[in-house]
Amino acid sequence: MKKIILSIAMISSIGLSADDHTEPNYSKFQANYFFSCPNEPACGAAFDKMMNSPEIKEQKYEAALSRISLQGNSNITHSINFYYKSAERFQEASETFSSSPAFAVFGLEMAAAGAEPYYQNLTSYLIVEGDGRGANYGVTFVSEVSNPVVYFNAFKKMSAKMFKESFGGEAYLLRQQHTGGGNVTHSVSVYFNSNAEALNFLANYTNTPQFAEFVQEAGTTFKPVRTYMEQALLQYNPD
Repeated sequence: MKKIILSIAMISSIGLSADDHTEPNYSKFQANYFFSCPNEPACGAAFDKMMNSPEIKEQKYEAALSRISLQGNSNITHSINFYYKSAERFQEASETFSSSPAFAVFGLEMAAAGAEPYYQNLTSYLIVEGDGRGANYGVTFVSEVSNPVVYFNAFKKMSAKMFKESFGGEAYLLRQQHTGGGNVTHSVSVYFNSNAEALNFLANYTNTPQFAEFVQEAGTTFKPVRTYMEQALLQYNPD
C-alpha cells in the first residue's frame, strides 16, 4: 500500500526544492488564485522574484505556481496556490503581503506581463491517497456535491482501489471548497509523472469496476462543473 502523503513535489525551471519528509505534514487551508498570463516566463519570474524577496522569503510560506490547460472555455491559464497549517498562519500571511513592497512590485510586474485575475477560492483537504512527490502533472475534476458524506465515502473507496490499475496515477486528493461562489463545492485532483500518463488515465478510468462502483454509490450526489489539466512549474518550501 502506498503511503498517504499530502506533499506534491513540483518541478521548477529555476530549481527543484528538496523535500526530505518521510511523513505527511498536512496544510489545513489552501488559497488558490486563478489567472490568465500570455507571457508565462514573465509571470513566473515576477512570482519567483516576490517569493525570494527578503520579507517574503523569511516567512517560508509554502506556495506553488502551476500551468492550467485544456480547461474548456475558461480564460484561466495558471494558478498560484498558498498552503497554510492554521487560520493564524493565514492571517499572518495576509498582513505580511498587505504591507510588503515586494508584493506591490509583483502586482505591477504581473500587470505589465498581461496577467489578468479571474477566480480565487479557499479550500481544505478531506482525503489524500498515495504519494505525489515528483508527480508534476495532474487532472482536476471540479464538482457540485449535494451529499458530501456519501460522496466522501464513495470517493475514498474508489481512490484506494484505483492504484491497482497500471494507469492509476501516483496520488488522489479530495478538497472541499469554502469560498469562491458559484456551484462548486469540491474538487478532485489525480497526479502523474507525465502528461502521457494523465491521458492514459483519462482514456481508461471510466471503464474500471472501481469507477462503476463509485458511480453506483455516488452518481446522484454530484454534478461535474469543469475538468482541467495542470503542470506544476514552481514550488516553495514544500513539506
